[in-house]
Amino acid sequence: MSFIKQLGLASRLPATVARPLLAPQQRLMASYATETPATPFTQPVQSFLRKFDTNEPLSIIELERSVFGAPIRRDILQRVVVWQRDNLRQGTQSTKGRADVRGTSKKGAQQKGRGKARVGSMRAPHFRGGGIAFGPKPRDHSTDLPNKVQLMGLRVALSAKYAQDQLVVVDSLQALKTPKTKELQRILDTAHADNSSILIMANEPDAKLEMAAGNLSRCGVLGLDEINVLSLLKFDKLIIEKEALDELEAFLKH
Repeated sequence: MSFIKQLGLASRLPATVARPLLAPQQRLMASYATETPATPFTQPVQSFLRKFDTNEPLSIIELERSVFGAPIRRDILQRVVVWQRDNLRQGTQSTKGRADVRGTSKKGAQQKGRGKARVGSMRAPHFRGGGIAFGPKPRDHSTDLPNKVQLMGLRVALSAKYAQDQLVVVDSLQALKTPKTKELQRILDTAHADNSSILIMANEPDAKLEMAAGNLSRCGVLGLDEINVLSLLKFDKLIIEKEALDELEAFLKH
């Protein structure tokens, strides 16, 4: 029985259309039904595992696709960045109104007879030294954002670093022997000499690394528990330790 007859469409089509399929056509349709074309989403996400001090590749590791291969959503990044910057605002700005400024309570001029406007108080906003009308007062600028959107923003930011070849996975950050800026500067200049700003993420707080990077304007250090979208976007390149990468994948994968 032909494909057209199996669907019950032979009575609805003209005779020229409802004729049985030829053998080559049947083989072609059977191949389409059995073969599943490979898509980019089925390919594993891979990266080099490198040495921190020399940038020498050691091996190839597989990354979690849901964390480092997520679709790039600029709208999600914008929402998370606005939410972070809102929460960073101190909200301590304050101005004095007409009831707060010092000044006399005497009437500024007589009520009638001058041919001018009435003056009730010299502390009014339109007088020099008077209060501020509708000025800012201390308030909370923080906003709310769902936790799912926050986690999705981290996945998108990490995926953007991977897609732009700005993600470097290192085996360990223990190559820094002393907390001297000169030594860290030498490693960055020799192994990562591209004049880009670098964010180093360690699995645990490293006092030597933080002290060495404290005097470098193009280098920042974050612990795994301090990761955020704003810091990921401020720096050009992300250098992350393998142990921190594993814990980050376990936390963000879904």
